[in-house]
Amino acid sequence: MTDHRFVNLSTNEIADIWYALGGAETRHPGGFSELVDATLRELDERLGEKLSAFLEPRYRAYRFVDSKEDAAANARVVSAEPNE
Repeated sequence: MTDHRFVNLSTNEIADIWYALGGAETRHPGGFSELVDATLRELDERLGEKLSAFLEPRYRAYRFVDSKEDAAANARVVSAEPNE
């Protein structure tokens, strides 16, 4: 059954919400998990087995940029930590 919060949103819009909230959930574990789960359930209901094929090309470019930024941020954190 479709979640009433998503009735007037396109599949693309829901996917974008899911992706953005997933990033926020990664940075703030537990803060957005219910809505991340709800958006993913909605996408799964709409796309079923085609979900992965839909999401992969849509967010591939973002993932590579995010990975580079995360790696740079992690390197700064590690270099700032005192040696044990």
